[in-house]
Amino acid sequence: IIPERGSWIEINVGKRDNLTVRIDQSGKFPCATLVRALDEKYSSDEAILKEFYATKEVKKTSRRFRKDVTGKVPILDVVDEETGEILAEVGEPITEDRADLLAQAAIKSVQIIQDLDDPLILHSVRDDPTSTHEEAVLKIYSRLRPGNPPQLEKAKELFREKFFDPNRYRLGRVGRFRLNRKFALDIPETEQTLRPDDIIYSVKYIL
Repeated sequence: IIPERGSWIEINVGKRDNLTVRIDQSGKFPCATLVRALDEKYSSDEAILKEFYATKEVKKTSRRFRKDVTGKVPILDVVDEETGEILAEVGEPITEDRADLLAQAAIKSVQIIQDLDDPLILHSVRDDPTSTHEEAVLKIYSRLRPGNPPQLEKAKELFREKFFDPNRYRLGRVGRFRLNRKFALDIPETEQTLRPDDIIYSVKYIL
């Protein structure tokens, strides 16, 4: 995403079949970190995976439970309600043996990705060292301001200034026109700062 004024955002497909991001000349980091930093609603792995994949809840009472979950990827950890043990980890395919274990455990259902046609976002989530919105903002701050002590308020302000402050970032009329045309949007050309959805649509376009 190349603006008329402000920082460039470069999204690439990595060698490990994941998505990476560079802001200006910063080092690469997982795309999931950027998504997590956009809004608090993307704090969890579950929220990010639901944004990019069709998901389904498979109830344990279903006769097809074992078959429906075998080979599928859960979007959040499956935890035994009695012991607290993690029976299946988010992002890790459920094997036949694990499906048998889930069928016998004290759980009500499993949330899965229905069809994993493209694993780029899943791999990016796995590679993301952050697990909350705040951690993601601080991680990006450390990339943009290496050597500065991490402070959450300063990190949030820098992130806002970088992309969402009209005095510091401007797509330009041509930039907004191109984003609208690429993603079939109808955003007024006068709105020339980035919106979180602009980045989400950009990632979905790659997928």
